[in-house]
Amino acid sequence: MQRFLTMAGIGVLALTAPLAAQEPATKFFIEGLGGVVVPTFDIADVAKTGGAFGAAIGYRVNPRWVVMGEFDYGMHKDKATGSADINTLHYMAKVGYSLTGPRERGWEAIVNLGVGAVGFDVEGAAQTNTYFAINAGAKISYNFNRSFAFVLSPQGDIAFSDEDELTTTNAWVWPFTAGLRVNF
Repeated sequence: MQRFLTMAGIGVLALTAPLAAQEPATKFFIEGLGGVVVPTFDIADVAKTGGAFGAAIGYRVNPRWVVMGEFDYGMHKDKATGSADINTLHYMAKVGYSLTGPRERGWEAIVNLGVGAVGFDVEGAAQTNTYFAINAGAKISYNFNRSFAFVLSPQGDIAFSDEDELTTTNAWVWPFTAGLRVNF
């Protein structure tokens, strides 16, 4: 009986050790981001590329799947005069898949899809116009250690806008940002 229990214990350890090794040491992360926001297609006729800053929070459900929330704030000038401010506010809930799995050190790549809203705050307009939006992008990070990483975040947001308000029915705006991720 003692041999049976010993062998069963070794078997359980042998099976659970690889599973425990796959679990990420840190589950939550926050990111501070800065970069540019690039309008494309019809909205590019109205707004110029501008600066951006943002933040993201994330939770690793398991070693491959990540849920995230991200906010980006873009600052554009109008293309006609270059003097009117057009600010974009991007609110996205995302699901990501880690192509590499989490890393304590080295490169990690996550692809993501999401839904949310993009608001357009045009100087002189009575209100901010906010529209349903979809998102696709990636998070490419270099992990210095288990707590800190450098992150590149190319994203694409498509806002399904009102043509009477923005001169297009789909405003494509691309936040390209980089920053620091803190894992905890």
